[in-house]
Amino acid sequence: MFRLFLSYRRDDTAGFAGRLADALEAAFGPGSVFRDVDDIRPGEDFVQAIESHLGEVGAVLVVIGPRWLAAGADGRRRLDDPGDFVRQEIQAALGSGKPLIPLLVGGAAMPAEADLPDVIAGLARRQAEVLSDSGWRGDVERLVANLRALLPDQGANDGTDEGDRLPKSRHVGMILAGLAVIIVLLGVFAVLRLLPGPTAPPTPPAASRAAADIAGRWTARVKYDWGDQHDEVFEFKYLGAALHGTATYQTGRLTIEQAKLEGDWLSFVTRSQEMLGSDTPWKEVTHRYTGQVTPEGIRFTLESGGGYSIHPPVEFTARRAPKP
Repeated sequence: MFRLFLSYRRDDTAGFAGRLADALEAAFGPGSVFRDVDDIRPGEDFVQAIESHLGEVGAVLVVIGPRWLAAGADGRRRLDDPGDFVRQEIQAALGSGKPLIPLLVGGAAMPAEADLPDVIAGLARRQAEVLSDSGWRGDVERLVANLRALLPDQGANDGTDEGDRLPKSRHVGMILAGLAVIIVLLGVFAVLRLLPGPTAPPTPPAASRAAADIAGRWTARVKYDWGDQHDEVFEFKYLGAALHGTATYQTGRLTIEQAKLEGDWLSFVTRSQEMLGSDTPWKEVTHRYTGQVTPEGIRFTLESGGGYSIHPPVEFTARRAPKP
């Protein structure tokens, strides 16, 4: 059963919604997040599917980006149309009494009540959370912690410990069984003390190749297949044992995801948005980087897919930038 309902505009925040859905499903389990692009089957009635799944979830998340209030192709705001799906989702969520959390992404501001149709004006009174590009990981972790408080795990107790609900006879039996185990363990320990000590196990061999140190700033001149060249910047840092950072793509600075560094081999993913003309919806483009760390730098292969265009892989070398 879905636990979270994700409401968003595809041409406004599809990329953010995809990243967020992946992070939430990693926290709450596969299938825990409903979003229309993944979870409405071909031929299924959109409105009925939305209403049905809203009744199943424990909380509704409304992703608001810079174009969330924008007008459509006819020059009218989409929210002013009673048939607008985002408006219908929010109206149904407000009517259900389910927890409703606005999420601000891409530098968007929370709309005021005066900016919203009367039927969803209550959204403006809900406490919003900001998911920033620079602090995405920490912001999402804070959101997950807040959602856990709203969505206690199924099967959690009602404040009465399982042991408190057991009959007294079972308590006595459990205590006696525990004492018996302790007596047996003491006997085994006494016998082992009389035996000669084992020889020390051989020291396990060290890893054949430690992971390369890539923390810091790297730069590369990248020529894309359509002829444009850009000076791209890659910044890596460690938070504990996990690798994080950012990578520019043309003019945008993107958060790296799924970063792995095994020996000399590095891989990660970034996401951007692509559109063709002003009348087409935004599409999410996934950029997959695979690199080998060498004395000369990181030799990357970049593969991009998911947008309107098909591009061959691009190869380039990033070199460590001198420290300021």
